[in-house]
Amino acid sequence: MRNSHLAVILGIWLAVAACSKATQDKTGQDLKAVGSEVGAAAKSVAATPAVKDLGSDIKQGTQEAAAKTKVAAGEAGEKLKAGAEKAGSDLKSGAKTAGDKTDAALNKAAADVKK
Repeated sequence: MRNSHLAVILGIWLAVAACSKATQDKTGQDLKAVGSEVGAAAKSVAATPAVKDLGSDIKQGTQEAAAKTKVAAGEAGEKLKAGAEKAGSDLKSGAKTAGDKTDAALNKAAADVKK
């Protein structure tokens, strides 16, 4: 939309360039007046209750999204912690089993050597 406005303004300025100095001045003043009116209209729209309500709704939605994100991050952290604890426990158990098997193999090898 902004590009179409720029294209219209560019077209007007090109048309103005082809006109006389008096016409150019008048068109320039008209464009300034239109710009001023557009600015005033934008301020008027921004001051309406609907726009203010929209801003409040956006702010509330952002706060709700932030709260949900915080809860989800907390849950993810808890799951990660539980997974890490389980992995640590499994690793410890696996190391003990491997140690027991290594001891048994060494004892068997020592017994075989004595025979």
